[in-house]
Amino acid sequence: MDLVAARPTGRVSIRARIALAVSLLAPGGFLAAAPADTPPKPAEPAKPKAQVAAKEHGAPGGDRIRPGSPLPDSDPVARARKAIADSRVRYRSVQDYTCTFFKRERIDGKMSEMNIMAMKARSRPKSVYFKFVQPYQGREAIWVEGRNKGKVVAHEPGITKLVAGTLHLDPRGDMAMEENRHPITEAGIGALIETVHARWETGLIPGVTKVVFHPGAKVGDRPCTMIETIHGPSERVDFSRVCLYFDAELGLPIRIESYGWPRKPGQERELIEEYTYTNLRLNPGLKDRDFDPKNSQYSYGRF
Repeated sequence: MDLVAARPTGRVSIRARIALAVSLLAPGGFLAAAPADTPPKPAEPAKPKAQVAAKEHGAPGGDRIRPGSPLPDSDPVARARKAIADSRVRYRSVQDYTCTFFKRERIDGKMSEMNIMAMKARSRPKSVYFKFVQPYQGREAIWVEGRNKGKVVAHEPGITKLVAGTLHLDPRGDMAMEENRHPITEAGIGALIETVHARWETGLIPGVTKVVFHPGAKVGDRPCTMIETIHGPSERVDFSRVCLYFDAELGLPIRIESYGWPRKPGQERELIEEYTYTNLRLNPGLKDRDFDPKNSQYSYGRF
């Protein structure tokens, strides 16, 4: 999976700004209702440590993310692979979902501000709807596989919408990918599961990759098990450290943190991207209208 981000080219135009709304992880997709209030901006994640038993750092929605305590394991690689394989099986029962989605990504060495949006997703046909809470509150984007000529249908809020109107963007084009690491076609927990599953099948090397289980972790008020993978310089992988949080009740990943490689020996690993899914609501019974720009509850249209 190509994780190379598109590079901004000077001043961002009206249309290019819409790109922020239409390219999201993926690692990832799925899950809960639109937020009634804007969640507080999360703080920087905790610094990597061999033991992260009591350290906490900021979490979406004003709650806390608790990494948990490490758990000894005789075969952690096999256990990690089983955890992600089991989540693939569980996700097969997910037809659709709503959630609040949090996203930050490092582009050209600079970490973006926290992106917060209401999200709707459907498995078949693959469909995604986003409405931004911050930044650019009110921006909307819709992508449905096999519809709208494969384009992302998006618009800016406020007066900018009067000027630019509704745009139809190539999900992998320069405008849609500007200042983003992943296209909207790879958004959501389903894609996250598939990405991690593929990486762990080939990228976890017994006796080389350090895999640590942290039970008792939390994302907001959701009890989780955090699986931490730490790679050595001899391993050819995209990230040197990844922290994946599995919801204890659902058995599905709801948060991922991915760290780059230190530029110099002894230098701390920089956070490259983080994605969190909160207010998770599975199988609410979404309809075609939930992914239709003509939906009267949405704000598409020039006026």
